[in-house]
Amino acid sequence: MSTWFEQFERTGWLRRSGTYDEGFGRLASGAHGPMLDLAGLRPSRPTGPALLLDVGCGTGRLAAVARARGAGVVAADAVREMVAHARRATSGAVCAALPHLPFADAAFDAVLGAFVVNHVADPAAALAELARVTRPGGRVVLSAWDADARNAALGVIAAALAEAGVDPAAIPAGPSAREHYAAPAPFAALLAGAGLTQVRIDRCAWTHRVVPGRWWEDLLGGTVRTAGLVEAQDPTTRARIRTAFDRLIAPHIGPDGVAELPAAALLAVGLRAGCAV
Repeated sequence: MSTWFEQFERTGWLRRSGTYDEGFGRLASGAHGPMLDLAGLRPSRPTGPALLLDVGCGTGRLAAVARARGAGVVAADAVREMVAHARRATSGAVCAALPHLPFADAAFDAVLGAFVVNHVADPAAALAELARVTRPGGRVVLSAWDADARNAALGVIAAALAEAGVDPAAIPAGPSAREHYAAPAPFAALLAGAGLTQVRIDRCAWTHRVVPGRWWEDLLGGTVRTAGLVEAQDPTTRARIRTAFDRLIAPHIGPDGVAELPAAALLAVGLRAGCAV
């Protein structure tokens, strides 16, 4: 299953490398500032800037914010086309895939993975690798989407798929469903299982403003599994999904025609060694 899942993910992100950033990437960027806050990086040290790894960097939005805050940044992604985009944010962008990163032990002051945990074949192995490359006393910070009830930005499409009778088995199940880390306990257990200490789970929330029709296109152009479920349907079922989507998003549309969609994420932070979070 892992080999299939990795190929599915990488092929899907390759197809969307040119459409992800200004759509779904803009939604995901709502968690970047809070993640960097949790990383606890100081802008400079006697030996130079704090060094951060952005793993699963996508188009480099998080890397750009970290660099603007004064950190030295290395960014890594499994998809070469995404890395090409990320190099606009930081010259230190490399093609590398979890759980085998080409970095020395304890190479980074902090390691961040924005919404990456559900896109790896073996989350436990991925966390062990992130812990390995974090220096003693450094922090690993991850984000995962919160439950749909708090997260209408994704909940509208999930509800539309369910209302249209779409069977999730239309595409083979991956090793980790999104909902598995949409609760604090399993997310915290993942970090603790990698030997990280003082693990804490926070929530962050923001509002995603987007034209409704554009959000439909952004979901198809910026997700792999959700878009795959839509694309796997016959034309009649796709039309039912879109009709349900339009109805479900309507209550969020303001007088200016723009939808204001609540978005929410869980943020997990843990230390490789013993200073307080």
